Amino acid sequence: MGPAFHYMKFKIGDTLLNDSEAKALLSAASEQTEIIIDISKHVDPRMFDPTKLFSMSVETRNPTLANLAMRFAVEGVSPKRKRPYNRTNINRISQITPTRTFDKPEEVIELLCGMNSLKALGAATILEGVKDGYKRPLRNIAVKSVNRLAYLGLVSADSQCFQGFYKNAEGEYQPLVQGPEVPRTASYHSSPMYVAMRDGAQLLKEWGLIEVSESTEFGSDDKDISENAGRLRRIVYKVSPTAMGQKVAHQWGDINDFIGNRWSTRIRGKQSSF
Repeated sequence: MGPAFHYMKFKIGDTLLNDSEAKALLSAASEQTEIIIDISKHVDPRMFDPTKLFSMSVETRNPTLANLAMRFAVEGVSPKRKRPYNRTNINRISQITPTRTFDKPEEVIELLCGMNSLKALGAATILEGVKDGYKRPLRNIAVKSVNRLAYLGLVSADSQCFQGFYKNAEGEYQPLVQGPEVPRTASYHSSPMYVAMRDGAQLLKEWGLIEVSESTEFGSDDKDISENAGRLRRIVYKVSPTAMGQKVAHQWGDINDFIGNRWSTRIRGKQSSF
C-alpha cells in the first residue's frame, strides 16, 4: 500500500477506509485471504501492447515497464473481455427495469416532494436538466445545476452542493478530479451531488421516467489531468426523459425552488480546503 498505489482505495459497503485502517483490518483477520486485482478492468487495453509499453518505458525512464513489455511479448497477455457476474453489474443504472408506472405527473411530484433525501433531490435535478428532451451525461447535468444555483444565489456558499467542486479561472464551478493533490474523499465522486445524481437516476429509471445509456471511456473530460489518470477507465451515463418524465419536468413549475431549498438545508459541517 505504498505511494505507487494512490489510486487504490478500500471500503466496507459505503464506508471508505484509509490505507492504515485497511491494512490493520486485513492483518487482524483470522483467515488471510489473497486479494487479486485484475488490472485489465481499470486501464486502457492498449497498455498491454508490448511495443507501446516499451516506448512508454523509454519516455518515462522506467525499466520495469520495459521488463513488462518483454514479458508480454514472450508470454502474451489475454485480458478478460467479459466481467464476472456480480452485484456491480446488476446494479448498473442502465440495466434497471422499470417497476412502476404513473398516470399523472402530479403523482410523481407529490412523491418526490414528500421525500427528504438526496435521492429525491437528484431526481429533481435530473428532470430539470433534461426537460428539453435532449440526452445528457449525468455529470454535465450536475455541473450545470451547481453553477445555476450559484449564479441565481439560491444557496449559500457552505451548501453541500458545492462539495467536490472548485472554481476555475472563469469563476465557474468544475468537478474536482481525484489525483495526487486531491484525495477521493474530496473529489466529485465522493460528493453529495454525485450521490444525489446516482441515486436519483436509479429512482427515475425504476419509475420509468428516464432512458439511460452507458459507455466506457478512458481519461477525463478535464483538461488539467495527469497522463496516468488519463488512462483510467470510467463508465459514463447519459440520460434522457421518457414522455412521462418530460411531462413531470414541465408540470413541476417550482422545481428550481425545490432544488434550491433542499440544498439550502444541507450545510457543510467543515469548509473544504479546495
